[in-house]
Amino acid sequence: RGETDEALRIRRVEVLPVFERLGDVRSVAVAMGRIADILSRRGETDEALRIRREEELPVYERLGDVREQSVAMGKIADILAGRRETDEALRIQIENILPVVEAMQDIDGIANVRFKCAQIRLRRGGHESGEAQTIADELSESFEITLKLQRADGIAASGILLGQVLAGG
Repeated sequence: RGETDEALRIRRVEVLPVFERLGDVRSVAVAMGRIADILSRRGETDEALRIRREEELPVYERLGDVREQSVAMGKIADILAGRRETDEALRIQIENILPVVEAMQDIDGIANVRFKCAQIRLRRGGHESGEAQTIADELSESFEITLKLQRADGIAASGILLGQVLAGG
């Protein structure tokens, strides 16, 4: 409902302390991630990024939860891409997230990572700097996967962007 102040207060004052008292480190990390989500929506990206890197991600690393590490890394990459730190965002997608979704055989995840890589490359002007074919390949792979999965949202998003890239616009 857009009540971010109240949502943040509830997470910090009511939810988080309960999990901390219980010693439930996974739930603390999840709560911290949700706090970071709220902060990101409010434009407080420095604090959201700090929470993801320093408080959420290390817990998943200690627990050996590769999937949740990948999800947290994806949110870090999203923040970085939004801040135009595209080289680091792309590196995270390719080196940290793609190998996980491939190992898990998460076909939808692969389509999503390929789409995000293409978006990042486009954001940094890759269509003008020799990456046009890579972008087209990433979008084509994303489109083909979402078509097979019959994911209308993915078909539309990757198809429209692929069409624009192929048309040169």
